[in-house]
Amino acid sequence: MSNASVEALKQMSLVDFLSRQYGLEFQRCGTEYRCRSPFSTDTKPSFFVRLVQGHWLFKDFSSGEGGSVFDFVRLKEKLPSFAEAFAFVRSAVKSLAPSFHHADQRADGVAGARADGEARHDVDSLYERFRRNDPGVCREYLLGRGITAALVDALIAKGTVVHNRLGGSSYCCFAVRDQDGTLRCLDNHAIEGTKKFVLGSKAPFSCEWEAVTRAKAVFLTEGILDYLSIKSLELEPLPGLALLGNQLNFERELLGNAERIVSAMDNDTGGNSAFLDLVDRYGDKEVHAYDLEGHKDPNELLVAVRSGKGRRLSAKRRLQLYREFQRVENKAELARHWGIDRSYLYEVVRDAEETLLASMEERKVGRPPKGTPTTLAEAQERIRELERQYEKEATERERLYCRTELMAIRLKWAEIDAAEARGEKVNEETGPEAKRQIKKKKNGRPS
Repeated sequence: MSNASVEALKQMSLVDFLSRQYGLEFQRCGTEYRCRSPFSTDTKPSFFVRLVQGHWLFKDFSSGEGGSVFDFVRLKEKLPSFAEAFAFVRSAVKSLAPSFHHADQRADGVAGARADGEARHDVDSLYERFRRNDPGVCREYLLGRGITAALVDALIAKGTVVHNRLGGSSYCCFAVRDQDGTLRCLDNHAIEGTKKFVLGSKAPFSCEWEAVTRAKAVFLTEGILDYLSIKSLELEPLPGLALLGNQLNFERELLGNAERIVSAMDNDTGGNSAFLDLVDRYGDKEVHAYDLEGHKDPNELLVAVRSGKGRRLSAKRRLQLYREFQRVENKAELARHWGIDRSYLYEVVRDAEETLLASMEERKVGRPPKGTPTTLAEAQERIRELERQYEKEATERERLYCRTELMAIRLKWAEIDAAEARGEKVNEETGPEAKRQIKKKKNGRPS
């Protein structure tokens, strides 16, 4: 199972495949195709298929499922692994041949074609041509966007950044390679202006594929500049991916080992939608958003930091800054990295040391008594335990009080019954009336 084979199957018409393999009847709706859900009994069309950046994807709103042809087959055929789904799809395509056709071979438009304007390019020959150009202008462009010089020089040395001259304009061009090192596309950014375009088939970008597949925590961005910005902002950055857009254009298994995913998508509708897609796809993992501190994207945050505006120093970031202060020798470089003055850097460090000292002084000498909570969670659990114990004791006190009152009433009734049996007067409220005691006078002895 090669990446090329997977890519080829993802680019075939999903509408045509599902129609022939499962008998689904699609209707065209704008650029999408819809039909009744194959996963539920809904009578209204809730299953949609469309072509997204050269890949066919489905979304079933009745069940909430979505993905590529492999995700559909895994759900429909209840297959446990991606490899089995791949084998099933490949076998099904072979069995449908020669009657099976790709989307761009159908004239009636039911299956659709490759995206309009998406042309095939010989990216390898273009890359070799671009690489002969002087990359100096690209280096200055990336430095101007705040990317660290060491990172820029490493990208140029590896041939990841090349200079594309087109129509009298210069473009900073990123060579996007897959896990096997195959060149997939060329991502171009205008040196002057905001124009961007991609030559070839869009694919995720990373400088550390092996680390991404093995890491317990990874980050995701929309663009390569945002990816490089995260690398420049953090002293110890996580491995990451740039998606070249806000679509999750990679297989779920790529991040199979990750336990935590940090979404550094743009702070806009598309980025928020991509974040929700991440949460849906990786519901079994911890997914949270990168703090852009009010900026639109990571590169805008980086440019703000480089301009001296600094970063918002929450309590967590102050602790991170203090730890980095202890590790690095060049304090001036650390202050520049965080976009703050050195005087403020030392102020933050002094404040952290004073807080630490005050906390240590509050501690008593020696070991804490056995059973004393040592963490906030243990203290909260102890409070809950004491509350349960108090409620139990209060209930027991109420029970004993009620029993005492009942015994007093029963004693009173017993005394009344005994008095009535003796023929004595009885007051219903106060009980038996006590007999009046008459003292007999003793006669004195005669003198």
